[in-house]
Amino acid sequence: MGNKSIRRIAFDGILIGLFLALGALRIRFGTFLEIGLGSLVLLVAALTLSPLDAFLIGTIGELLNQILFSGYGLTPTTPLWVLPVALRGLILGLVAYVYRKKNDNLVNHKVLYFITVMGTALIISGLDTGILYLDGLIMGYPVQYTVAQTFIRFGTSQLTAVVVALLGLPLQKAVSFMQIRN
Repeated sequence: MGNKSIRRIAFDGILIGLFLALGALRIRFGTFLEIGLGSLVLLVAALTLSPLDAFLIGTIGELLNQILFSGYGLTPTTPLWVLPVALRGLILGLVAYVYRKKNDNLVNHKVLYFITVMGTALIISGLDTGILYLDGLIMGYPVQYTVAQTFIRFGTSQLTAVVVALLGLPLQKAVSFMQIRN
């Protein structure tokens, strides 16, 4: 294993730690609106590393988040809750990879960049809503809660996506100098 591989694994570990820290840090506005910044780490990983790195950071980071901080620990539905976060990293990573293959960067195309980040947030919100419904069926709590939360989830996810996309622009430049990508 070369120095570049070791550096990359170490950087992934650092990003997993940042994912946990920023995931725990939530900015709350009133009772129903909160913005979490864990997805910022996935965006930076997707823009600077590979789709696989972003997927693994999302998977491991969210698994640890679910076990350590969700308040529910490890349950039969934990893998369901990990899936959307892992997919967010993968989707963002794949789109960024397409641009890298063209010797370009997704952030150079601001409109497509914002569409990608916000579109991914819509997909993930839809998955989260479906998982909330399945979780209610499996764990035995009222699924009517899902309907009430749907509009709040989609609105919050779009607000969060805008904040994350704006913060991701300067962070991508700051991190890309490290040249960790193969």
